[in-house]
Amino acid sequence: MDGKTSKMEAELFCLHCNKETPHTVYYAGNILKRIKCEECGSEIEIRREKLLENYAFDFIERILTKPYRMTKELEGDLKKFILSLPIRIVTKPYRIVKEVEDILKKEE
Repeated sequence: MDGKTSKMEAELFCLHCNKETPHTVYYAGNILKRIKCEECGSEIEIRREKLLENYAFDFIERILTKPYRMTKELEGDLKKFILSLPIRIVTKPYRIVKEVEDILKKEE
C-alpha cells in the first residue's frame, strides 16, 4: 500500500438507480474510501474507524511479509538491492509517517 489517494472508474450496480451505472471508486492507498454513482450522485463512504482498522491490518500484513519481499528483491538483483538499502533505511520512517498523515488527512 502506498499513501496516495487514487480513483478509478467502474460499472457497478447502484441500489438507488436499480441498474448498472458508471461509478467512481476512491482509494486512500490500497484501502477503499468511498464509491460514488455518477448517474444519481449517491455515495457510500467508509467510516474513519473502519479505514484505520483496515489500514492497521494492511500495515501489519506488510510488516510480516517484508522479510519474504526483501529476500525476493535480494535474489532478483543483488547490486540494486545493496545500493538502495541505505536510502531506504533512512527514508522509511518518513514514508510511513507520510502514509499515515495522508490517510488521516483524507478523512477530515
